[in-house]
Amino acid sequence: MRYVPVFALSLVVVLTAGPVRASSTDCEAARCAVQQAIADQCPCDTATNHGRYVSCVAHVRNQLAKDGTIPKNCKGAVQRCAARSICGKPGFVTCQIPQFGTCGTPCTADPATTCCEDATTACTVDTDCVVGTKCKIKSTADGCTAAGGSVGTSPTCCADCATP
Repeated sequence: MRYVPVFALSLVVVLTAGPVRASSTDCEAARCAVQQAIADQCPCDTATNHGRYVSCVAHVRNQLAKDGTIPKNCKGAVQRCAARSICGKPGFVTCQIPQFGTCGTPCTADPATTCCEDATTACTVDTDCVVGTKCKIKSTADGCTAAGGSVGTSPTCCADCATP
């Protein structure tokens, strides 16, 4: 009986120690570093089927991880980017849909004026307070604009990578 509490304590220590988390690796930088290699082997503009495109990226990604070009814990980031693309989806577009804040904060310059949360942008309705955008895949450009968005220029909803 005396050894059970010691074992239980040891088990807790082992479980809480755990492996190093993926957050310690900059997977966005790794994804950007291999972007050209993926584009060369899986060209988006000639993809005729989205599933085949994503599968092609998976094969290239696995080889890059096996070769040590990207950390194994970054394979998911590469794959998510391929899945969040319009490659192999004829007619589909990336759509930048605005995200709105709220009016209600008094402006410091004119106390009678209502402002967005940033306390500097005057507004009369919440749609005046654009705080960012969210990328979505839409089946048509008309569907994008009908949702209040604007058609994006990139074939993916992933963040753009800096060009060297």
